[in-house]
Amino acid sequence: MSSEHVLCLHNDSVNNFDYVVDALMEVCEHTSDQAEQCAYITHYKGKSELKVGNLEALSAMREKLEKKGLIVSVEINKTAY
Repeated sequence: MSSEHVLCLHNDSVNNFDYVVDALMEVCEHTSDQAEQCAYITHYKGKSELKVGNLEALSAMREKLEKKGLIVSVEINKTAY
């Protein structure tokens, strides 16, 4: 199943908004609107879902985002079951 996992962004007090938006556009291939929406949700709710997909692809994105200093995780997609 291709939607077993979800890549999540967690809020931090280190990275500024524009940096996070740029990172999401580069690594996750989000549009600027998508990236801004994820950044706002993360800021106000503490966490947002960035992408749904297979573990291998999401893990590669997680590593790239972590190298940029973002706090991310890959979790089981509970809505897929």
